[in-house]
Amino acid sequence: MKPTLIICLGNPLMRDEGIGVRLATELSQRLADNPNTEVVDLGTGGLTIMHAILSREKVVFVDCALMGEASGVMRRFTPEEVVSKKIKTRYSVHEGDLLEVLKLSTDMGECPDDIVIFGIEPKEIASGEGLSDELQSNIQHYLETILNEIENPSPS
Repeated sequence: MKPTLIICLGNPLMRDEGIGVRLATELSQRLADNPNTEVVDLGTGGLTIMHAILSREKVVFVDCALMGEASGVMRRFTPEEVVSKKIKTRYSVHEGDLLEVLKLSTDMGECPDDIVIFGIEPKEIASGEGLSDELQSNIQHYLETILNEIENPSPS
C-alpha cells in the first residue's frame, strides 16, 4: 500500500460534477510509476472512503465544490477549514458527506492526520456528459496544482 492516496470524487453524468473522475484518469497516467502515490476514482464516495484511507499517511481529495467562487476556481482546504452545507440524510455506501465520513474515521482512530481537499467551483451541475469550457480549459492547472501538493506539500 502506498503512503499517499489521491481520491477523486464525482459523477461524470452530471457535467462539471465529473471533474474529479476526469482528473483521476490524467493523474493515474502521470503517477503510474510513482512508488509513493496511488490515485483512485471513488465516484460519489460515501463510506467506501473509510476503507480507502485506512493506513495512509496523506490523503488528497479532489471534487467539485460549491464555494461561491467564479466557475473553474480551485481552492485548497484542510477538513478544519471546510464548512459543509450539504443536507444530511443518512449513512449509505452510496451517499455521504465527506466531512462526516472523515469525522467517523477519526472517531474510530483510523483517519490519517494529513488530509487535503481540493474543491473546484462548477459552472453547471446538470444531466449530461462533458465538462464546461471553464473547467476543461483549466485541466492542466488543476493537474499541476495537485501534483505540486504531492511533490511539495503545503503546511496544514
